[in-house]
Amino acid sequence: MFSKHSFRFKACVAFAFLINIFFLASYVRPNSLPSWTPWRQRDNTAGNSTLGFESILAVAPNEVPEKLKWRKEGLLRAAGYTGLAIEIPPQPIWTDADTDPLKEEWLKHNEVVRENGAYSWLGHLNVLNVAATRTTALILEDDVDWDIATREHMPPIAQGIRNLTGYSPAISQVGSAIQDVPFGTSWDLLWLGHCGDKMAEKPPPVILDDPSVPPYFESLWSGMNKDPQHKRIIGWSTKPMCTFAYAITAQAAKRLLERNDHGSTDFDVWLHILCKGFLKCVGVNPELFHHHEKAGAKESLINGENSKETLDRAMTKNIWHSARCNSLTEGEELVTCMGPAPKV
Repeated sequence: MFSKHSFRFKACVAFAFLINIFFLASYVRPNSLPSWTPWRQRDNTAGNSTLGFESILAVAPNEVPEKLKWRKEGLLRAAGYTGLAIEIPPQPIWTDADTDPLKEEWLKHNEVVRENGAYSWLGHLNVLNVAATRTTALILEDDVDWDIATREHMPPIAQGIRNLTGYSPAISQVGSAIQDVPFGTSWDLLWLGHCGDKMAEKPPPVILDDPSVPPYFESLWSGMNKDPQHKRIIGWSTKPMCTFAYAITAQAAKRLLERNDHGSTDFDVWLHILCKGFLKCVGVNPELFHHHEKAGAKESLINGENSKETLDRAMTKNIWHSARCNSLTEGEELVTCMGPAPKV
C-alpha cells in the first residue's frame, strides 16, 4: 500500500543517488589530460594550470605560412595534453612604421639588419604589454616544449626560488601566502627556458632532486653535461641566453617597456645584459622549457633562421619526456625525443 513514508524514503534514496553522481562527475578527469596526470581542483599553487603565475602568454603571430603552422598547433596540443592554460594575445599587423624605429636602433649597434629580428622584438613587446597588466606572467615562444611532469615538479621549484631569494611572508599571511605567491616577490624575471645559463656562486644556488631532469643535457656554456643525477639548480642568473620561456612581474614588464633602447641587439641578448644589474633574474638549470624542432628542414620564425640542415625526426633537446612528442603518441608508454646521447 502506498504511503507518505515510503514516498519520502524513495525520494531520499533518489536524492542521495543524484548527489553521489554529482560528486563523482566533479572528479572525472577532463579528456585533455592524460591518464597519468593527477587531477587537481583549481588552485593558486605552482602546480596549477598556469604553473602558479597569473597567466601563461605565448608570443605567436596571428597568421603564418603553412609550413610554420606546426608551431602554434603543437603548442596548444601539448598544453591540452598536460593541462596547461595558455593565452595567445593577438598581434597587430606590423608595418614599416613599427619596424623602422627598431631597424634604426639596430643600425647604431650592428652592421646587418635582420627583418625577422624586428618582428621578434615586436612580438615580445606586444606580449610584455599584456604582462604589464598581470601580477606575474610566464611568457613562451610558440615553438617551446616542456616535460609532461612539469606541473607535478613546479611546486618544489617554487619553494627553491623562495628559499634562494629569502622570501619570508608576514606572520599574518602564513597559511595562504605560499598559495597566493608561490614564487615569492623578490625577483623581476625568472629565466625558465633557455639554451644556457650560469648561476652566481654567492649566495649559493639551491639544488633540488627532480626526477624529470633528463639523464644528459646540452648547454651553450658548458657543452654536453653527462649524468646530472636528476638534480636541478636554482640560482641568480649571470649568463642566460635564449628566451624560450621567462616569467616576469608586472612592475618589471613596465620598466622594460619604458626603456628607449628597444632593438639595440637581439631580444634575448638585451635581456641577458639587463640581468646584470637592471633586473633581478633567477635561473633554473637545466631549463624547464626548450624549443622544439620538427622533422624535416630546420627553420625558426622567431629568429629568422633558415637552414639547409634537416632532421630525421622531431626533437626537443634537454626535455626528457616531451609534451609535444607524447601528445602525438597512442598508448600509455612514454616516449623521449631528445638529441643523441653523449658518447661514453
